[in-house]
Amino acid sequence: MSSIVGIDLGTTNSLVAYVNSEGRPEIIINERGSRLTPSVAFFKSEQEVLVGEMARSQSLLQAERTVAHIKRQMGSNYEVKINERGYSPVEISALILRKLKQYAEKNTGEQVTEAVVTVPAYFNDNQRQATFMAGELAGIKILKLLNEPTAAALAYAAELKREEKILVLDIGGGTFDITIMEYQSGICRVLATGGSTSLGGVDFDQRLVEHILSTFEQQTGIGLAGDPVALQQVLIQAEKAKVDLSTVNECSMLIPYISMGPAGPVHLNHLLERPSFNHLCNDLFAEIKELIEQTLQRADLPADWVEAIVLAGGASRMPGFLEKVQEMFPDALIKAHINPDEVVVLGAALQAGMLSGQVQDVELHDVTSHTLGLEDDQGHFVPIIEANTPYPVVKSRLFTTVEDNIQEVIIHIVQKDEMSDETEKDLISLGKFHLAGIRQAKGGEPNIDVSFEIDRNGILKVSAIDIDTGIMNEIHISEMGFGTENSFYARRGSSLRVL
Repeated sequence: MSSIVGIDLGTTNSLVAYVNSEGRPEIIINERGSRLTPSVAFFKSEQEVLVGEMARSQSLLQAERTVAHIKRQMGSNYEVKINERGYSPVEISALILRKLKQYAEKNTGEQVTEAVVTVPAYFNDNQRQATFMAGELAGIKILKLLNEPTAAALAYAAELKREEKILVLDIGGGTFDITIMEYQSGICRVLATGGSTSLGGVDFDQRLVEHILSTFEQQTGIGLAGDPVALQQVLIQAEKAKVDLSTVNECSMLIPYISMGPAGPVHLNHLLERPSFNHLCNDLFAEIKELIEQTLQRADLPADWVEAIVLAGGASRMPGFLEKVQEMFPDALIKAHINPDEVVVLGAALQAGMLSGQVQDVELHDVTSHTLGLEDDQGHFVPIIEANTPYPVVKSRLFTTVEDNIQEVIIHIVQKDEMSDETEKDLISLGKFHLAGIRQAKGGEPNIDVSFEIDRNGILKVSAIDIDTGIMNEIHISEMGFGTENSFYARRGSSLRVL
């Protein structure tokens, strides 16, 4: 077998797979015999951390020691406090990756040190760097970060037509990715990406939770929001109800002895119907539609361009989601016979097999999801690499100084969210560095070339050179912890102007 595995590090569940001796991708089961491993960590003590099924089973009674949905915080300065110690999203993700590594080693009997790991196509540079760091902390060398929709398309590549125009919709627990691509004779070429890293199945769960809590309080006068154990029970049952409503029109949620009232124990018994669930989530479905339309507009393509739709992510099973997709693309063929929970990891395993030489290559051409550039001396955004540029790529622009006789300039690297309004609030700081020792001259005379390079994993490296002196500096964008206080406004401060 290949010593390189494919990993889908998901918001709700994670999976690991490899290419077997027959050249087929095979998903590795966990200690419970399940292919899905919950992306949950439970801190039993500082020395013992449970991950997966056993961790999720503890979430009801010990929620304060349980961490879930950490993927949504990747690339931020978010911190989980357990026993007075803070844990970063990178550290929590590393625990999950380490557990998947153990499953792979036990299943194959070989040491696993290398992997292809999937990330949402709309992950920014900070989030991608955080994923790399989590792999390193887990003892895994990530050979390639593969965009999740591209992985899903790769899983279907063997059955795609000679030429096909494809829309990949990947809605998992915490993220929604949209990718428009063309497949032609063994080449997958991405044309545009879009989506949201803060929209997914957990948002639909939350709508049910809010509805149930409100209804229960109206009926009994008891508020459950302040009761962690009761709230966790409602959350677990809401997720199950969402899944049930994908196959039946109604289901009952029953939680006995959820609270105590003046007359004694109170039970929660609530009937949920699919039409009412869809109504509760109307704005979420509307957001999904809007994101798809925006992505098509960015690619300058009409809806009828799409010939086939590949679905990925467990939330793609929701009838309301499918109805919205069919309404938008009535003539497109929907490919959904591969389990949507598993399609991404199967594609990751195939990519791992390509790297190890076990699987014939399918050529992949991916694109950047965000526009990358610099802040100038006036605080304005100067683009260098536009969104939807194929990578790997190198692009540069010439800048100059503003003040006379300065010896050092500050270079502030910024990213723009293409799916939002073009305002400063949609700009994210990726980092700063200094270029010292430049030629002293009047403002506007020096020539400083700033170069942006994106590698095959979508990771950014920025370098700057004073053309007159040959002085050079560069930065790999690996600075972590860009929260609200590290927003564009808080971090602004550049001393360059475009020539």
